[in-house]
Amino acid sequence: MEGKSRKIKILIGLIALIVLAFGPFKPKDKNNENVNTAEVNLKKVIIGLPGISNQTLEATGIAVNKGYIVEELKKVGYEPEFIYFQQAGPAVNEALATNKIDIAMYGDFPITVLKSNGGDVKVFAVDNSRFMYGVLVQNDDSIKTIKDLEGKKVLYRKGTVEQKFFKEILKKYNLNEDKFVSVNAGGADGQSIFSAKEAEAIFTFYYTALYMESKGLGKVIDSTLDKPEVGTQSLAVGRTKFLEENPDAAVAIIKALEKAKDFAKENPEEVFSIYAQSGIPAEVYKKAYSADLTFSNFDPAITDNTKEKMQKLIDFLYDNQIVKNKITVDDIITTEYYDRYKSSK
Repeated sequence: MEGKSRKIKILIGLIALIVLAFGPFKPKDKNNENVNTAEVNLKKVIIGLPGISNQTLEATGIAVNKGYIVEELKKVGYEPEFIYFQQAGPAVNEALATNKIDIAMYGDFPITVLKSNGGDVKVFAVDNSRFMYGVLVQNDDSIKTIKDLEGKKVLYRKGTVEQKFFKEILKKYNLNEDKFVSVNAGGADGQSIFSAKEAEAIFTFYYTALYMESKGLGKVIDSTLDKPEVGTQSLAVGRTKFLEENPDAAVAIIKALEKAKDFAKENPEEVFSIYAQSGIPAEVYKKAYSADLTFSNFDPAITDNTKEKMQKLIDFLYDNQIVKNKITVDDIITTEYYDRYKSSK
């Protein structure tokens, strides 16, 4: 019975991780005590976030949990309505494309796919400039490096950030992907296959790999922790028309993300406690973010590094025939609203 109970607990944790990336936390009641939207005529901003409430990371998770987004939007005459999409990126893309939401914070991969397919959207801020990935292998001492996986089954979802991570980390080590037996599986399916020991490795989100390692399900042999250039980004994006008509709302969200970054820098342990509301231990997150506990990666500023990573992603999507149209960085990124934010300080 004890073993069965342990397996159930691990399964619940893994299910939580599937919807974890970029989903928001519900703000605490105390953050809403002073927000009386009936007192004023506030314009609604519909914000889309992947996952479910109380399961997210990044600056957005803090900004929602601490009430910063509500607070900053109210100052300029807006109120947010958060809509959560358990189907993650593709569902958020559809909602943006059909004008069902105004703004979203999620991964650069689906955002760039949306833009490449004709979506009229613009990235206006950064949520996390260093979203990380890891390689989890079976508890076999003979597997110590990625090269040791040549000729063995490895798991990742094709057409996703996992495939991008797989290809780019192999390139980093001058390895030939044809020497690996790639299996198109990730998420719950991939974790199930790996847990059944039907594959030797899974290329996945770093905190997923760390959580599985903490449960004795494997060991992490590599990650983007020391290779941030191989990672991806979480970005703030909006419908172009909405941003043009509501620049103050975009600036307010940037201010909220900036406050979240400052809070994280001063209160790292509380940040991990906030993230642990997802059901994953705070220690897992502490290890996942250990590369920079000042949380400089939560800076909402669009920098040259932001653009360089975006260019690499654009090239990857086109070169691997995931999209048919090749856009430019200027097509998808605007610094207009961050510039407005800086001038308002």
